[in-house]
Amino acid sequence: MKPPQCMATMIGSLPHKDPERAVQLVLAHLSEAPIWPELPNRSFFEDMVHAHTAGLPGLVVDEQAHKMYIDTSLDHAAELAGFYEKTMAAEASGDLEEFAMHSKYASAMEIAALAFERAGRIYPIIKVHCIGPVSFQLGLKDAQGKALFYDETFQEVLTRQICLQARWIARRFSGFGETTLAFLDEPSLAAFGSSSFLGVMRADVVARLGTAVAALKSEGAKVGVHVCGNTDWPMIIEAGADLLNYDAYEYGSSMLVYADQIGPYLERGGIIAWGIVPNNDKVRTESVQSLKDRFFSLVDGLVAAGVDRQLVLDQSMLTPACGLAPLSVEDAEHAIKLLAELAASVQAIARN
Repeated sequence: MKPPQCMATMIGSLPHKDPERAVQLVLAHLSEAPIWPELPNRSFFEDMVHAHTAGLPGLVVDEQAHKMYIDTSLDHAAELAGFYEKTMAAEASGDLEEFAMHSKYASAMEIAALAFERAGRIYPIIKVHCIGPVSFQLGLKDAQGKALFYDETFQEVLTRQICLQARWIARRFSGFGETTLAFLDEPSLAAFGSSSFLGVMRADVVARLGTAVAALKSEGAKVGVHVCGNTDWPMIIEAGADLLNYDAYEYGSSMLVYADQIGPYLERGGIIAWGIVPNNDKVRTESVQSLKDRFFSLVDGLVAAGVDRQLVLDQSMLTPACGLAPLSVEDAEHAIKLLAELAASVQAIARN
């Protein structure tokens, strides 16, 4: 992968309900690293957890209550056997169509793929995304509300589901960019080490996340991990991630704590994607200059810790702090425009 030199990309979600408009917005402002946008406000099924549940054994869907869960109280032996037969057949043959994402769960995906095809160009990066296995296991629960992360039977089921769906997504978009950059979104890891994570062991996170990272790398993708906050970043590096993405707007200095590990990581080709554009109402009061100043103050922090400045700029990308779905459509569109203008301004320095 060529050094991205502060290219702009997005995390994934937009507040729009019109997939055509969402895709056109992406194409208009992310000329080097476009994405397919998630639209969770459009449908209950496009929520980042729900979007990856199709075909799971024991799945119960309550559309009125906007709720999904796995009923672990019943004997699902036949369903589980069928699921494992399907996954093993896909892994053995390489045919991933049983795990394809359909428009009910990702309304803008195929529209984006066709738009990239019509563009008639190869983008430097095509960025795709999928919920990570840890957040999927913690976000999807049983009938009693217990996270399936702790269920020995279903934790493996959910990991296999994510690995195969993530591979299918990466494969679907692989022809449109010089590099396919696949993000695993792990918002739950922002709470790693807190009381809410009792029983979640570091080794388990590394193993489960590492399995999904390896699955995506088998498709030739570079793999990023997004955590909308602070976390144990050496743990993410240990899992094999090529890129670290975090909310640099609110938690900027948290990455500097790991400067001793970040320097060698960048030297090996690792990338930091700085979530420097806020994804809340603060975006209304920020400017290109204010965000540029904030970004370069963080760069200076790494430089002061002994990391080469040009290396940091070469191995950086710029993103919003997290998904933009919580914003109004107007604020989200402003955030994307601000991101694009910020990247252009920073790149004038990074590429000279």
